Amino acid sequence: MSAPGRTTVSVVICTYERPEMLARAIRTARVQDLPPGVEAEIAIVDNAPGGSARETVEAIAREPGMVVRYLAHPVPNISHARNRGVAGTAGDLVVFLDDDEWCEPGWLAALVETARATGADVVFGAVVPDFVDGPPAWDPIGRPHQRLLAAPTGTAMGIRHDSAASGRWIGTGNSLLRRATCLAEDAPFDPALGRSGGEDYDLFVRLSRRGRRMVWCAEAVVHEVVPADRASFAYMLRRNWRGGQQWAVIAVRQAKRPAVTALSVTLRALAQLGLVTLQRLVARDPAILARRRLKVAQVAGKLFWWTMPRGHR
Repeated sequence: MSAPGRTTVSVVICTYERPEMLARAIRTARVQDLPPGVEAEIAIVDNAPGGSARETVEAIAREPGMVVRYLAHPVPNISHARNRGVAGTAGDLVVFLDDDEWCEPGWLAALVETARATGADVVFGAVVPDFVDGPPAWDPIGRPHQRLLAAPTGTAMGIRHDSAASGRWIGTGNSLLRRATCLAEDAPFDPALGRSGGEDYDLFVRLSRRGRRMVWCAEAVVHEVVPADRASFAYMLRRNWRGGQQWAVIAVRQAKRPAVTALSVTLRALAQLGLVTLQRLVARDPAILARRRLKVAQVAGKLFWWTMPRGHR
């Protein structure tokens, strides 16, 4: 707990064998100007068995600037890594940054000031794609890689995706959570989803059901590095398939009557699949056609939710 009038912030970056991108993430987070009365640290959680980030982190930690600490969880599982970051820090506010993201000036101050001004439990900032080889021809705007909301800071965000917003919605990358109201459990991120993904959405669903407030911050901007293989349409098809599976698995896992919910998810997915397939058939614009195909993959993932691999490792 911070001293009266002080706010402490822990920036947690989980990483897996991406030392060069990690170095950029740390350095752009480390040079942030902090509002009066705010103290911050950066904690790196190395989730690689070989500890590939240690040398990078220790070298940067010797440079002048914000405190940087190295933590490790050498068994690959993003839930365990995130939980290690939460347990290994003590900030009133916990900010999650991905190791392939880099921050614009004013990013951290914007997140903190929005949390202070609104009293929100969770604050989400903007994510802008940084394509290594330029945006893909099938989507020159890079919409599926963005989190951009044409709304003022402080606008409420919920679990349901706003269709007027970009392809991404809530997620831990560039998010701030109040420790006391959002991360008080011993393991807030479910290890059973730590290898398949969806552990962050699972947490936000639970927080939403508890009445936690989530808001948008337009001024907190990070850029996500997108290499060519992750900009391909084939990759996005796989990501949307898995995203549909994750949504359905979490809906069933958190339901009061899982069997009933599983049947409902399957029937709704069948109906949606018919609708989006028809929409795809009548689409003519290449960009719209691409989005329709991605939607088909997402709905098909919901239909086959039970095939998603899971495990606690």
